[in-house]
Parts: sequence; structure tokens; C-alpha cells
Amino acid sequence: MAPYGFDVFYRAEFADIVRNLCRGGVRREEAEDAVQEAMSRVLAKWPTDCSCPAAWVRKAAWNAFYTKVGRDRKRHQLETLNARRECRTPVPVGEPDEKERVLRLIDQLPPRQREVLALAYDGRSIQEIAEQLGLKPGTVRSNLRHARETLRKALDKELGPESGPDGN
Repeated sequence: MAPYGFDVFYRAEFADIVRNLCRGGVRREEAEDAVQEAMSRVLAKWPTDCSCPAAWVRKAAWNAFYTKVGRDRKRHQLETLNARRECRTPVPVGEPDEKERVLRLIDQLPPRQREVLALAYDGRSIQEIAEQLGLKPGTVRSNLRHARETLRKALDKELGPESGPDGN
């Protein structure tokens, strides 16, 4: 039997953390495995003196994922597009080319920028992301700015200058 309170914590956080990893480009099955491994680690220490066990599990899940696929980066990049298809929220029909283009460009971002972008997309504040990833807020802002700038430049390059704000 799980220690008191862990089962409530598990049910409340598991799906959200899996969804976060998926938004960062992790396939659903791998995300579930990584979160399960992280949850088993926190269970071994439960009740924990950690002030934010959800953030700890999220970070541990990312670390478990990176450890698992560390040597197989190419396979990960090829599977990332399919992962996003499984985990993304539905968008209006008529925009598939744009969605695929943006997802492909996100896949090309460095892992840390993808992770920060996924957390920001989940609605996390700069401070929350910094605490969760063990970074300084300025580093988070920098990663987010670089990710957005890289995406903007890549989209501008693909779409051409006529589709920019002055070309419509």
C-alpha cells in the first residue's frame, strides 16, 4: 500500500507531467515510462521534505527521458513529430501545413529550449520554470527568447518576406 497522500499526489500529477513531456517532443509511451520512473523514486522517499514534489517529479522525468535516449538522439528526432501528433490539442481544420511546419521547426530546437517552450506553453511563469528546471530566471527568459526568435526566423524564411506583417 502506498504511503498516505502519495496516491492522491500520483493521480493529481501523473497525466499533467506526461502531457508536459509530450509537448516537449517525447512520445507518449516514453513520457509515461519516464514519469513512472520518477514517481517510483519519489515514492521511495515519501513523505518527502521537498517543497514542491510535482516540480521534482517533472524534472526527474525529463532526466529519466534524457538518460534513456541520450545515445539515440537521431531516433528521438524522427519520432518527435509523431509524439506531438499524439499529444497536441486539436486545432481548426484547414491549417495542417502550418501546424506541421511549426512542429518540425520546434523539433529542431535544442532540448533545453524545447523544454522551456513546452513549460511556457503549459502556462508556467518564468519563475516556476526556473524553479522546476533549477535555472536562473534570466536563463529561462533567454532560452524562451532564443526559441521564439529561432522559430520566427525559420518561419519567415520558409514563408518568404511577402507573408510578414508588412506583406499581407
